[in-house]
Amino acid sequence: MADRRKLTVTSSENVQETDRQFMDKHNVSATIKELLSKLIENRPDDPIRFIATFFETLTVEEKSNDLVNRAIQVLHLTHHSRPVFESNVRAAYDILGKFKVSKKITGVNGLVHSQLLQTLCKDLPSSITIRLLKRLECADYEAVTFDIFKASVFTALVLNDYVAMATSLFVSLDLQHTGKADKNLCDATLEQLKTALGSSRTDVKRIVESSYNLSPDGLYNALDRAMNRQASNGFVTQEQFVQEACETFLSKVKKLK
Repeated sequence: MADRRKLTVTSSENVQETDRQFMDKHNVSATIKELLSKLIENRPDDPIRFIATFFETLTVEEKSNDLVNRAIQVLHLTHHSRPVFESNVRAAYDILGKFKVSKKITGVNGLVHSQLLQTLCKDLPSSITIRLLKRLECADYEAVTFDIFKASVFTALVLNDYVAMATSLFVSLDLQHTGKADKNLCDATLEQLKTALGSSRTDVKRIVESSYNLSPDGLYNALDRAMNRQASNGFVTQEQFVQEACETFLSKVKKLK
């Protein structure tokens, strides 16, 4: 009986050891630990979606385009306003650091830097994206430092928020829901936006903070004056309004060179 008990215990320990070896062999434990760590750091609104996205990044092959897509997924794990976002930027930079510049050199260069920014801005009007890329342009085989990379990524993401804000403003001005808004109302709103941003502000983060915090009283008074004008100056489309709003944003973005 004693021998049987000893055999049973020994067999159980072997099974446990085999399970542990299996987990270690496939790096499961380390992966789960990393997932839980990132989940706690980012505290996403939708944890299940966050987990799904995390595992998607692990299945991407390390080709140039795939590396860009993987970096994009990491950047989107949390909003750029969160403190933990910088660690995600670092993770994305490290992912792109595997990009092969040549047979002997790997790292983030101007070419992959542009690919990343284009992907981040894929939903923006092409004319706006082109202008932004010209300001953040690096030579194709120029080494891109982390500080430049971080600033470029942040600017691209803030621009996305800014365009969304401008689009929302236009929708509120399109009183008849025709896709066109009174030019007087649009001009008054754009003028208030420029005033809120201020001529001396060059920090893109402050641009969005200012645009989100437009004075309700100031905006109301400006729109009230515009609506009381007798003569109409015509209409403005959403594309025209957003383009004009982005002029102020883009004028604040400093060229890398």
